[in-house]
Amino acid sequence: MLKIRQASTALFALTAISTAPFANEVTLPERKAGLWELKTSMDEGAGPRENAMKLCIDATMEATTVKTSFNEHKANCEKYEVVRLSDATTVDMSCKFNNRHVTGKTEMSGDFKSAFKVRIESTTSDDAANETRTVTVHRVITQEGTYIGESCGDLAPGQALTADGQKVLVQ
Repeated sequence: MLKIRQASTALFALTAISTAPFANEVTLPERKAGLWELKTSMDEGAGPRENAMKLCIDATMEATTVKTSFNEHKANCEKYEVVRLSDATTVDMSCKFNNRHVTGKTEMSGDFKSAFKVRIESTTSDDAANETRTVTVHRVITQEGTYIGESCGDLAPGQALTADGQKVLVQ
């Protein structure tokens, strides 16, 4: 169950970045609707944990993710800058979630129609006023996505099939 939760957290982190920025209105790429194969690696200092899954995405799900993420970042970030150059997009952010400060840089490339690659490097630390916890986590997440096709088979939008054959809802 922990691996599924970690995979879902990583997947949410990656999908949550797909949002419009505040200042310059550059939009980030949206994944094509259909079945995607996702390979994710997350390292929080103890070595990378790898995960693979197939995820069903539909256009409504992707649009909802974009809108929800935009609203969350708007409410919680003092900095959220998106720059697109050619086929690469970079996001720099500084936010506060659950009384924790998160700074990060995300780099995205690919056409998001047949393939993409995302790399997120972030640091999560406690609020300076919080003297009861002093945990700082440096995290690197990479994800590669490969489009499989239009049909998701028996997976519903937002549902994923893990490498061990379990169906989980990630959206």
